Amino acid sequence: MSDTNNAIYKELQPGTGLCDGKYIIEKKIGEGGFGITYRAVQSGLNRAVCIKEYFLAGGCIRDTYAKTIHLQGIDEDRFERFRKAFVKEAQTLAALHHQGIVEVIDIFDENNTSYMVMPFIEGRSLQSIVDQNGPLSYPEAVNYIAQVANAVGYIHDRHILHRDIKPDNIMITADFKAVLIDFGSAREFEEDKTQAQTSMVTHGYAPTEQYTRNSRKGAYTDIYAIGATLYFVLTGKVPYEAAARITEQMPEPKDLNPSLPPEANRTIMKAMQLKSQDRHQSIAEFMDDLRNVKPSASNTPSAEVNAKPQNAQPPKAEKSTTPQPAGANKKTKAIWIIIPVVVIVLASLVAVKLFLSNNNEMDIAIAEYNEKVEKCQVMIKLADGSKPEKLLQTRAFIDSAIIGYETKYAAEMPEVFNRSSELRKALGPKLKEAAKSWAEMAFTQVSELGDTVTACEFYSLSVKLFDDASIRDEASLFGCNL
Repeated sequence: MSDTNNAIYKELQPGTGLCDGKYIIEKKIGEGGFGITYRAVQSGLNRAVCIKEYFLAGGCIRDTYAKTIHLQGIDEDRFERFRKAFVKEAQTLAALHHQGIVEVIDIFDENNTSYMVMPFIEGRSLQSIVDQNGPLSYPEAVNYIAQVANAVGYIHDRHILHRDIKPDNIMITADFKAVLIDFGSAREFEEDKTQAQTSMVTHGYAPTEQYTRNSRKGAYTDIYAIGATLYFVLTGKVPYEAAARITEQMPEPKDLNPSLPPEANRTIMKAMQLKSQDRHQSIAEFMDDLRNVKPSASNTPSAEVNAKPQNAQPPKAEKSTTPQPAGANKKTKAIWIIIPVVVIVLASLVAVKLFLSNNNEMDIAIAEYNEKVEKCQVMIKLADGSKPEKLLQTRAFIDSAIIGYETKYAAEMPEVFNRSSELRKALGPKLKEAAKSWAEMAFTQVSELGDTVTACEFYSLSVKLFDDASIRDEASLFGCNL
């Protein structure tokens, strides 16, 4: 593909035919970082359809006269990688058949790109409904969320995560049906297994595990997003993003909507727990909780098993009837006299040793140094890509506290103060991986959402973690001054 200066329009114009005239474009109805969406007519059946064209924002231009697209500011390998993901999304949707999921009815390549075709859904997104009318009533909100949960349960049974459930991706039809759209982030998964997946984050709706590539993901990942969506439609407020909730307390739904039933507030907050193991582990569990279903009697211990006799007393210890050897009592008394003496002597020796060592500056320094090294090892173990500030603090701790001691005492005791290299070696891969993840999220922000401000912030954080020249070059393409 080569560049061209012939582009006048970014989108296909009304009346444009695709697939040998099978589809006729009516108008553009939306666009994102990875594609442009059109309303079109399927001429043979004379029905309205929705066509999504793979068009990478900031990386493509269009030859208006030939309708073809060309690359600009992006290499062909990256373009093809994202195009294959686009086709994979279409293939995933084509295999799903559920009333709550938009279905792909056709896919084809044309104009140096790819297209997917879906039935046109007459309706509005949950986001636009709340934006226009305010929070929904509890019965209305639960009705829509239950439909979405049913659809998500369907894809989970097929080992697919949606990964981008939010009010913008839920369409409400004229007959009040909820339809889940945009499977561009969907991926196959193995429950609770660590998998390398591109970080996809919609702030407020993505749980902490989606902020990093290599993390455990499961049904609970989408459940967080469903809980966050219910939070929004009942309060009109976007929840705090998961990364911010680590240090800031998010208002509970009942704080923003006092009329909310306590059971609903509890269910939402459980679905949105930061630790994945504290959330509902399946859609069925989430829906049972939302309906306030109690465990059945068969799942609880029977009354007979739990019953205790009235006035029951703990059994008394029986006296030993084993005969004792003669003189046993005298030997026992002698032992109890000797033990305190031994303890006192040992304690005195320890006290003397501590007294001498505490007056030795080097011993004190070694003890303090080892304590700081142990603290640093814990910091490295706990830090991960979702908490970049912790990684930065850990590196600063090595540079100041650890190396500070090594520099001060290296001449006196070089073999003791030499552990900063092993700490840096342990921290280095975490810094690199986190930097890579934040750079990928930066690219997603600008290519999918057109948000260059947030993208530049993410790129800046990436190079702070690990200064990679290729990341700086990529950031400069979007005007980021790092």
